[in-house]
Amino acid sequence: MAILCNLQNINLSFGQKHIFQDARFAISEGDKIGLIGLNGHGKSTLLNILSEKVIPDISTPPFIFDKNNEKWSLFYVPQELEIKKYGHLEIKNFYLAFYPDLYELNQRLSTIQKELEDDYTNEALLNKQQDILDSLEQKGAWDIENAYLSYLSLFELDQNERPLESLSGGEQKKIALSVGLSSKANLILWDEPTNHLDVETIEKFEDEIVKGQGTYLIISHDRYLLNHVTNKILHIEAGEIKSYTGTYLEYLEYLEEREKELAKNLDKLENKHRRELAWMRQGIKARGTRSKKRVEGYENIKKDISDLKARSRKTANFNLTHSGRKSKELVQLKEVSFEYNDKKIFEDLTITVFKGDKIALIGPNGAGKTTLLKILAGKLTPTNGIYKALDQLNVITFDQKRESLDLDKTLFEVVGDGQEFVHLGDGRSQHVMSYLENFLFNRDQIHRPIHTLSGGEKNRLQLAMFMRHSADVWIFDEPTNDLDIETIEILERELANYKAAVIIVGHDRAFLDNVCEKTWLVHENNIEVFEGGYTQVAPYLHALEMEKALIEKNKSYSPKQEVVTEAPKEATKKEKMSYNEKKRWDVIEEEIANTESEIEELQSKMASFDFSSGNPEDNAKYESLNQTFTAKETQLESLMLEWEELSEKEY
Repeated sequence: MAILCNLQNINLSFGQKHIFQDARFAISEGDKIGLIGLNGHGKSTLLNILSEKVIPDISTPPFIFDKNNEKWSLFYVPQELEIKKYGHLEIKNFYLAFYPDLYELNQRLSTIQKELEDDYTNEALLNKQQDILDSLEQKGAWDIENAYLSYLSLFELDQNERPLESLSGGEQKKIALSVGLSSKANLILWDEPTNHLDVETIEKFEDEIVKGQGTYLIISHDRYLLNHVTNKILHIEAGEIKSYTGTYLEYLEYLEEREKELAKNLDKLENKHRRELAWMRQGIKARGTRSKKRVEGYENIKKDISDLKARSRKTANFNLTHSGRKSKELVQLKEVSFEYNDKKIFEDLTITVFKGDKIALIGPNGAGKTTLLKILAGKLTPTNGIYKALDQLNVITFDQKRESLDLDKTLFEVVGDGQEFVHLGDGRSQHVMSYLENFLFNRDQIHRPIHTLSGGEKNRLQLAMFMRHSADVWIFDEPTNDLDIETIEILERELANYKAAVIIVGHDRAFLDNVCEKTWLVHENNIEVFEGGYTQVAPYLHALEMEKALIEKNKSYSPKQEVVTEAPKEATKKEKMSYNEKKRWDVIEEEIANTESEIEELQSKMASFDFSSGNPEDNAKYESLNQTFTAKETQLESLMLEWEELSEKEY
């Protein structure tokens, strides 16, 4: 496939914070890319660089943005619609907010049509009207509009004359999906496209992406979506952009293997550092007979150790606390009915929440999930039936709105309330710095104003503030929205081990699978109970969809298998090299040096590559260079590993 764009030497800093350092990547036609990385580490910034809303810093060598001009066209679908600016538009024509030229033509057309109502024979006005209609035709406005309306119908968004201000978050997301899918651009950027959407809509979106011929780059925390629709992963890590060809699940497996290798080699590298330090201290004369490559490499060893440690994933300890009660039955609803404004929400509902339950609560938007949670918490009284709860039942909800933050205060001030220690709900105390580090904040951030944090970092801060409390029942309403994947995985591990009751309302299917042991599906004014997470419910949901739409859909998901890390093996005793190993030791450093030179030469050729001609043969040459570069990097890594293993032995 032809390369759409190639970016080299991306360097960008905001104050003291380095976002990108000599990063590079390329996008080819047909790529369906998942863009992942910690919040605040540059995912949205990278979309803005591609959209040319952000220009990287001046650097040496300079930033390169080569585009295939014959095929280059880009469309950006942001997380939030510009409701304030374009709120006067209705659902049916909101796509115009994304096309300034079409919007302007439609505004002029609307003005002329109003004037023609009073003077419908005015030839000058009629000519202007026809000119505008011709311009709209030339720009493909009718094709875009028809496709947009078709997608609105697919996502079951009707009553399209409604103003935007009246829509829910989920309905606004359906508009954004319809706008993006109807675009004719060759590259479409999606920023968290499935937040606040029900599973049925997400699956329809997935189907459209999979069968579409376009090129997509998607920021998403939905791991099911990433694994189902992507064929390439870009991972922003430590200022670099790592590129991996394959599905998200395959990338996770690669990361697990990489991390095992890093853990295995870390001790070797530290031992090597101690040996090289002792050798360097022998003096110039003693070192004179040794390899020049070894002398040059010594200076990089400390950095290698530091990089290895930095690349290892951080872990966090989300100290969810509970009240310590020993009652097994917390809340019971027996033959409960509930009506609101003569609309029946629940009928003859019987369910129980027990201590230790991990419950996924799912169902279409508007089915009654929020109403059920309020009934369980005692905030709504059933119309009929029996509500029974533990005395002074303590229910705490972590919802989509989150609590407000004073943006001028520091993290230290808001979490510790001005004190050095955080007082947790189970009676324990922990120093504020230590507590915040559990939530992946570093010490440099702790005394910074909150307004300097990214949106995801603010979300993580609110999570830290929320989890200071204790409860009999924790309710999480869309807890994974805006959290990066690393934080989601940490949260799900903590919740899975938590001893008190947890109810999770969400659409992140992997999260529900990994945390929940029971699923409640709101359906036909009642609750269907399933043992297990989302995977157990999926076949039933598909059967309902086939009934509803009278079409067949053969689709299944498997939960991400938990990778069990083997215990580290005991270090083997130092042994002597064999004859063949001595022969390898005598030549391997030269092979490493030659391979490094070849990699540098390839990097230079790729950095200076000219894409301006748009010639497919040139694109093929670049792709060949890129493949050779990747192969050489793999070869170098293998040689370095072999060198490490030989260095542990006695010559």
